[in-house]
Amino acid sequence: CSSSLSRLLLLALPRAMALRVHVVSSFTGELVFGPAYFEPPVRGSQIRARVQTQTSKAFELVHDVKVLGNQDVLQVDGQEEVSLNIIFLPSFAVVTWGSAEFGGDSSAV
Repeated sequence: CSSSLSRLLLLALPRAMALRVHVVSSFTGELVFGPAYFEPPVRGSQIRARVQTQTSKAFELVHDVKVLGNQDVLQVDGQEEVSLNIIFLPSFAVVTWGSAEFGGDSSAV
């Protein structure tokens, strides 16, 4: 049915009020995520959840000079498109060995 098809196409197309978001690595300039469309108001947690599908590394999202927290609403002042920077956080693994009395047995710690 053509009316069903046209409704489906309307749902698939980005709406005029949707915010287009790109996430770019601040050091390499590489596009890590996006473009993706979000309905305002957009919270940091919404963007973070979608970006996490593209990377397994720990990261922070930065808009302008501010880290975008999970509950923060992305302030775009009427813009239709915004770029965020992603900063990958270092992660460390600890390997223990030796006797527990000297701190080497991780099950005893």
